[in-house]
Amino acid sequence: VEKRSHVRSRIIANALEDQIRQSDSVLIMGHSMSDLDAIGSAIGILRICKMCGVPSVITVRRGATLAGQLIDLFDRAGEGDNFIEPEETYEIITPKTLLIVVDTYQKRLLESQKIYEKCQRVVVIDHHRMAVGHIDNPVLLYHEPYASSASELVCELLQFMPSEGNITPLEAEALLAGIMLDTRSFALHVGVRTFEAAAWLRSRGAQTADTKLLFNTSKEEYEARARIVEGAYIYKGCAIAISGELEPGMAVVLPMAANDLLTITGVDASFVAVAKNGGVNISARSMGALNVQVILEPLGGGGHLTMAGAQLKNCTPKEAEQRIREQIDLYRAAQAANNR
Repeated sequence: VEKRSHVRSRIIANALEDQIRQSDSVLIMGHSMSDLDAIGSAIGILRICKMCGVPSVITVRRGATLAGQLIDLFDRAGEGDNFIEPEETYEIITPKTLLIVVDTYQKRLLESQKIYEKCQRVVVIDHHRMAVGHIDNPVLLYHEPYASSASELVCELLQFMPSEGNITPLEAEALLAGIMLDTRSFALHVGVRTFEAAAWLRSRGAQTADTKLLFNTSKEEYEARARIVEGAYIYKGCAIAISGELEPGMAVVLPMAANDLLTITGVDASFVAVAKNGGVNISARSMGALNVQVILEPLGGGGHLTMAGAQLKNCTPKEAEQRIREQIDLYRAAQAANNR
């Protein structure tokens, strides 16, 4: 249920500012295989840290992110030093270092569990449904499942910060990209506050046309995506596509193919499984009729009602396909039982 009051946002913004000012450094981290929402919201939090005058950095694996174009954009703007590999942070963590986790609430999905274990104080900002294995010791928790994205939550926090020195147009576009990704360009899981956040970002200089460019792909990625979609079939209202290992740097193809399959008439959800380093990566999407997070949770995955993923170790694509079908069977059976 969407909450219309911004009182909690103001309280969290003040508490977050206090936690940051009590720290000698801040590390900001999202989930593994970070996307535009994880990096966009991290960039927004980085701005809050800068406004507080505390040294801060975003820790991300550049070789394993779906937001490479956004990070490259900041590199070209001369702000590449804002991003650091997880391994480079181990020596700079002190007892007064604050870790801010965005866009995930699960320990096993963190970009680096070692950083989490080394930091004594943790703040969590997330919009996903709470599940087993969540971070259980945060000094501050901003968890709102009604929100469209972590970027939306960070936008609300930024609005309670002084307007002087607030986000730049480039940072506003990063946050807008995060919202657009998780709402599929304002089509799904959108509330009144989502549009309020987007309007505020527009007022801070975000250009929608420039933001849309962050979703562009290369011709090779487009062809790989088309091959995956072509090989899909429909099973109990779900589109399932299985693929061998993709070329290096093609990870973004996985969620894009899952989104494309949703445009087929009669498809309530899509599941794309691709071989990866002896295992299988799964990306799932839905239009809301099925909860893909619930379907993938038994496989060790997580996410949201309309957007989820999983990484299966020591598994072949064929085995992954069978496990996906089994979970769809169980979900459809539960739906049928509830409708009786």
